[in-house]
Order: sequence, then C-alpha cells, then structure tokens
Amino acid sequence: MKKIKVAILGATGFTGEKLVELLFLHPYVEIVYLFSRTQKKVSYSQIFPRFLKKVDLKCEPLDLGKAIKKCEVFFLSLPHTVSMQYVPFLLKNNKKVIDLSADYRLKNPRLYKNYYKTIHKDKKNLKKAVYGLSELFKDEIKNTQLVANPGCYATTMILALYPLLKEGVIENYVYVDAKSSITGAGRKPHLEYHYSNISNNLWAYKPFLHQHIPEVLEALKTKTKIDVHISFVPHVVGIEAGIYSTFYLKLKGKVDLDVIYKKYYENCPFIRIKKFLPHLKDVIGTNFCDLGFSLDKSKKQAVVICCIDNLIKGAAGSAIQNLNIMHGLKETEGLL
Repeated sequence: MKKIKVAILGATGFTGEKLVELLFLHPYVEIVYLFSRTQKKVSYSQIFPRFLKKVDLKCEPLDLGKAIKKCEVFFLSLPHTVSMQYVPFLLKNNKKVIDLSADYRLKNPRLYKNYYKTIHKDKKNLKKAVYGLSELFKDEIKNTQLVANPGCYATTMILALYPLLKEGVIENYVYVDAKSSITGAGRKPHLEYHYSNISNNLWAYKPFLHQHIPEVLEALKTKTKIDVHISFVPHVVGIEAGIYSTFYLKLKGKVDLDVIYKKYYENCPFIRIKKFLPHLKDVIGTNFCDLGFSLDKSKKQAVVICCIDNLIKGAAGSAIQNLNIMHGLKETEGLL
C-alpha cells in the first residue's frame, strides 16, 4: 500500500510531539510536513533530541500552499480557536483533516462562543464535521473529510456512560471526579505549570464549567436521545500523563455492568473491561481505555472507573485511530 503523506500543524506541543512519535512508527504513514511557531526552519531533532536519526524533518513557518502539494492528511494540533482559520482552505483543496482542538466538536456555535469566548468563523464546515470518538461514531468517520477529535476528559466520560444510558440502567444525574496530568492543558509558560508547583500537588479547577461538558452532553444525546445531567469536577495532579475518572452512579435496579459493557465494547480493540478497579499505570504509554466498577451491598449504587493516557487515547492515539478508519485500515495500525 502507498504510504499516506501527512502534515502535523502544531508539531511541538505535547500532543504534536506524541503524534510525531506514533506516526513515525506507523507502517502506512509518512510524515512530510511539520509546522511550529518558529521564525525559521529548525530540525525537529534539535527541538527534541530523542528524535535524532529518526525524524530528519525540519519544523518551519506555516506555508499551506506548500503543504497541500505534499500532503493528503492534516493533523491540526493547534490551540483552540486557531484551527478554524485553516480548515476551510484545506477542505477546499480536498484534504482530509483531523482536528485535535475543540473548534469542530460542538455543533451549536452559541455553545462554542460560551465556552471558548470566540465567535465561530466556519459554521459551514462545523455542520460537516464528525465527532471523532471511534467507538461510537466509526461509521460516520469512515466517510468524512473532517474529524473533530474528542477531548481527553470527554473520552472517559462518554465511554463510561454511553452503554449505561443506552440500556437505561442508571439515573440520569451523574457525579464525576476526574484527575489529569497538566499535559492536557498544553505546553504553556504559566507559573502554575512549573515543576515545583505541579510536583506532589493536586488541585481542583473549573467545577461545573469545564469546556468538555457540552461535547459530552451532545455526543451522549446524539447516541442515546437522553438528556443526562453531569456534575463534573476536574483536578490537576502532579503526574506525567494520564486521566483517572471516577463516576458515582445510582442504579435503577439489579444490573450486570460487566455484561452491559462487554455488549457494547467487545469489538472495540482499545477498550478493556477489568475485573477490578483499574490502575492508571496500566494504560500510560498505550492507546487503551480501561473500565472497571464496584457496587455497594444494596446493588443500588455503583462506582465506575475509566482511565486513559491523556496524550494517546485522549488525543494523538485516538486521532490515529480516526486516520486508520478514514483510510480503511485496521484500527490498531501504528498503535499496537
């Protein structure tokens, strides 16, 4: 098979770096263009020495005209509100786009403005974008030109809740306590992101207001027709990578959660249903999502755990899953 030529815009962020690392090993992909906010061309291995003699490309200032001549697929690992500046041009030139920002996740532009404080500039293509959680939207991803890769917290919430809502076995008010590495916020020079502030530290932020909430509600409503109420409190924890989400649920009756999860995910290569509560270390460095649960003695309450590597299954790995699906490849190519 001829290799798929790809570009990565935003190649020096945490997610961009992870995309380079994974795509370099993909048997059917060739990375041919890297963009970063650099004043001049600079070797990628000069920025990240671990890529020396592996990735010989240079990062360079953006030249979309040059890039579209070389590439078939564009990964946009750009800050929120930036991707929509480039997507119309790329689609007009018949390129496939996998956007890892939030710019095309929400169908409702008013919600986008509320959460991202910017008016959406590409409402036309907003309608065409497919939400890129492959476990729920695989058929739609196969036939789209534009994928909106899901958020990292959103990935855990949707995967944990979808089967239970679809089966109607839980009350529709859910409490979620999630903890994530600071890498989920991107490579930014903020004081609170410094090692001395993060190491051995833990704090909550954006309770009830996190920007991943509306995409979770929208995706779940699309697939279940149910309006679920989610009380979500995210936390930053001083770890290198990972998300560990804990769900507190009320059950409507006697329920076999193991049977339900296996019914929905038995054909999903990257979801593992555990017989115990998952450990975060088991998913770090992988594209796996581990799900586990525990019930109280009355069998009326459940705790469900969902954990992923936020930079892989929560970002770059899921983007590569989408690339594989869009090109008729095995979902696992380049990821196992």
